[in-house]
Amino acid sequence: MKLPLRIKSPAPNYKQFFMVAGVALLVLAILGQLWWPSLSLQFGLVCLAAVSLFFIGIAKHFEPSVSLELTQQHLRYFHRYGQWNLDWENISRIHIPRFYYQLQQKEIHYIGVKIIDLEKLIDNVSPRLASRIIHEHRDILALAISQGDLTAEEAQIDLAPFKMPSGFQVVGPLAPFFHQMVLLEKHYGAHLFIPFSGFNEAVDEVVNQMNTIRKMR
Repeated sequence: MKLPLRIKSPAPNYKQFFMVAGVALLVLAILGQLWWPSLSLQFGLVCLAAVSLFFIGIAKHFEPSVSLELTQQHLRYFHRYGQWNLDWENISRIHIPRFYYQLQQKEIHYIGVKIIDLEKLIDNVSPRLASRIIHEHRDILALAISQGDLTAEEAQIDLAPFKMPSGFQVVGPLAPFFHQMVLLEKHYGAHLFIPFSGFNEAVDEVVNQMNTIRKMR
């Protein structure tokens, strides 16, 4: 396997299509209002749709083109709000978390990453991304609540300082992020979760590639 390996994200796909389609639809809507004034309300709605398409394209433009970077030393995850970085030696497990529903085993649509030493993540995750992840992973907590594994009170954002085993205390936006990681690991065996939607490739293949490199260390 040739390293570094960069796994592309589908998020920026069709950004030009959305922007061009938005502009074209907006022009047609404006001309339609001029030619058929009696239909101004309908063309006004078309204008709103056109603007929405254009801004979807703009949002896609700012999405990272790469989701994961796999090197001999580390695993790096890219998100529009920042990134996190982990050395392979600090990862104990990479898997697709599963749960049971009506006696059937189902997958959570995330790749789970279990960390050995959380303290090493402090300087390797942007506070902006940490704050975003807290909210993006509420769907996993909602699943845990629906399964009866958590109460709504336990799933609330914990703003208290987070104490590391070494005694070091994490405060600010990183504190609730670490509290949530520990809570999720307790129920799904992973601290960090990477959404399936972040890959062009088959998820099982991505997991296999990550584990192959991790075990090479």
